[in-house]
Amino acid sequence: MTGPEAHHLRTVLRLSPGDPITFFDGTGARYQARIERILKDRVTATIIGQTRDLPPKVHLHLGQALLKGQKMDLILQKATELGVEAIYPFYSEHGIHKQPRDTQMDRWQRIVIEACKQCDRATPPEIHTPREVTDLITQPPPCDARLIFWEHETRHTLKDVLAPHNKDCRSVLFLLGPEGGFSETEVACAQKEGFIPVSLGPRILRAETATLAATAILQFTLGNLDPVLPDDQEKSPCAPLSNG
Repeated sequence: MTGPEAHHLRTVLRLSPGDPITFFDGTGARYQARIERILKDRVTATIIGQTRDLPPKVHLHLGQALLKGQKMDLILQKATELGVEAIYPFYSEHGIHKQPRDTQMDRWQRIVIEACKQCDRATPPEIHTPREVTDLITQPPPCDARLIFWEHETRHTLKDVLAPHNKDCRSVLFLLGPEGGFSETEVACAQKEGFIPVSLGPRILRAETATLAATAILQFTLGNLDPVLPDDQEKSPCAPLSNG
């Protein structure tokens, strides 16, 4: 291991030869290893075991309107911690229309990777290139249920909407709007494409609060927050890593 990761192990975590460490490969596999050598420019370790995280009961896909300042950073971080599988940023009528720079996309990737390390998640969420909300609505990823959270919805609650899907639902796409909310035109377009408007209650929430609340409620309702016992993880042997 070289570069920033080796520097972090050596100077921040201050690990020593013989200390245990876990590596992720970004595909759900985690490798239990033992540090062998810590040099100025690299750290070497021997892999002694491997496990693979089980997939969630229901795959959650977040469609998020682009937000101002560091609010988007917060959502990416917390959505990663809460187990969202894919994030689809989008432009909306009442939100941001400025195209993110390439460096911004790189920054978002670093945020989710750091969040994975913090919450012990082996597979980072996939961050898609921002697009217009109408494109996401008319060309959504394949999902069993499609939801659009709207503060003016007065009929459908999340519990009622999900009840018919509890047994056979394997994936959910849910959309959260910008600070100014979705326009009626956007909601009407979503309904035409099979999205169900749902409410988060009588209070007007900040955009980032609404996203985190909706994500946590969905994950709990769908059973993705149930504890995973160590014996539930898939185990497989792994050959030692070369010390070279």
